[in-house]
Amino acid sequence: MKTFKLPEGWKYNSLLELVDVIGGVSYSPTDISKSGIRIIRGGNIQDNIVILKEDDVYLPFSYKNEINTLRKGDIILVASTGSVDALGRTATVWQDMENVQIGAFLRILRPKDIRYAPFLSATLSSSYYLKYIKTVAKGTSINNISLSHIKEFKIPVPTDLEINNISHFYSALSEKVNLNRAINQNLEALAKQLYDYWFVQFDFPDANGNPYKSSGGKMVWNEKLKREIPEGWEVKTVNQLCNSQRGVSFDASQTTEDGILILRGNNIKDNHLVYDNNTVYVPSELVSDAQRIKKNDIIMTMSSGSKEHIGKCMMFHYDSAHSYGAFMNRFRPKDCYAHYVFLFMISPFFKALIKSKCGGTGINNLTNKTFDDIVLPCPSDNLIMDFDTKVSSLFEKIGSNELEITELTNLRDFLLPLLMNGQVSIKE
Repeated sequence: MKTFKLPEGWKYNSLLELVDVIGGVSYSPTDISKSGIRIIRGGNIQDNIVILKEDDVYLPFSYKNEINTLRKGDIILVASTGSVDALGRTATVWQDMENVQIGAFLRILRPKDIRYAPFLSATLSSSYYLKYIKTVAKGTSINNISLSHIKEFKIPVPTDLEINNISHFYSALSEKVNLNRAINQNLEALAKQLYDYWFVQFDFPDANGNPYKSSGGKMVWNEKLKREIPEGWEVKTVNQLCNSQRGVSFDASQTTEDGILILRGNNIKDNHLVYDNNTVYVPSELVSDAQRIKKNDIIMTMSSGSKEHIGKCMMFHYDSAHSYGAFMNRFRPKDCYAHYVFLFMISPFFKALIKSKCGGTGINNLTNKTFDDIVLPCPSDNLIMDFDTKVSSLFEKIGSNELEITELTNLRDFLLPLLMNGQVSIKE
């Protein structure tokens, strides 16, 4: 690969000189158990961190391998995948992860010197590295990163002092970003728990402050929902609770280098907004006022070649300068139903319902009319207002943390290339 003249005291090293490469565990479906060793796969690698998921695979403890178990400083690499966009994706482990190992399509890059971990993490999240991987490892139906690709990737390595300073800078930003994400996971879990308690178990506080259903509150059968709901509750459709707007239509000739960023299905992962390098901008005149994103708007993927992507959604906790594409829909809940509707849309029940409703051969679609048939139990205005008051403060904090994550990530991505090629330096 092409190299450039380095500042005095710097040198080029092969990535293979700086890390040990450790393979993942192979298994068959019959080996999977309900507990034991958690196996990390490609879907767990997001935004340079490891995301533990509810549908993670577990293997019996007989599969335990200390070498393969994740430890502080490890960098996990997606080494084999059908998606070129996922190829080369990395995540850094910032603390030991007991009983967590990697699957066969991943690799552990374990720094030979733990002091280099933040520096290597920064390098392997840079556009310099991703451009190299996309160039050398792209295949036809499957893409692979081989040992030779790792060996041939040359890293400009600064002096020990500069490595320490770069590592400290990167670690400080990454730790703050990861802390914000961890806080947001906990806040969202609290909101989901309250939603489940009030609107799935129906144990919202009754007039005496006791859990309604558990305290003998009267339940009545509802034919539309095919279940009992509290007496006096109504049933409303999603379209009765929200107005909606399909996204921006455009063709390749209408895209620009700047303007309004158009969000698409790949920008939603696990009910959150993510950014990638596959960005599209259009002139502002292509975006109507109704397609401008406001606080509490929910955007959802309506059409996709994969049924797994249909119905995935995220909520904006602040006004956004972005818009969204034609394969997506914007739902704007009415009054104080915003967080109630969003928590319904990310519930296991809704996801299963959408899978049963969407259909097609090469493409799967939802239409606005679909949401005339999706119904929710709706309590009194006072109860829904009480619920919204309790959870809105959680989502306000989530939104604040998300904005800070974006600002810190942009700062990191702007400065890292300059630090890595010696254009700027950090004083000790």
